Amino acid sequence: MRVETENSGADTADAARCRVLVVEDDPSSRRALIALLQLKGFEATFADTVAKAMRQLEQNPGCILLDLMLPDGNGAAVLEHIRAHRLPIRVAVMTGASNWQALLDNGRLQPDALFTKPLDLNRLIEWLERMA
Repeated sequence: MRVETENSGADTADAARCRVLVVEDDPSSRRALIALLQLKGFEATFADTVAKAMRQLEQNPGCILLDLMLPDGNGAAVLEHIRAHRLPIRVAVMTGASNWQALLDNGRLQPDALFTKPLDLNRLIEWLERMA
């Protein structure tokens, strides 16, 4: 799914440069994030599994908002693939898991940002705008 807006202005143009892939299996959270990104002028796509996220990497997103606990595995596999192939993608991990360090291979995998759930949406948007 591709979401775009028709906003004008420099802020919107900058935001559009960072295409965002939202990797989230919870439909309500995913819809809310997509709507917020659209409101802020970002182009966004989504995936709800590790397998779909890996396929979406071919679309060259600039940023990924990555949930770790997905129905078909650990979202950290996506981060590991990005790092192993030196893809120029910024990754923010979003997690409600208290054991997130273990999910990130005990610190071996380093995301560009970490957001715990419930998300601080202002902080998340500020990070995305810096990446644009």
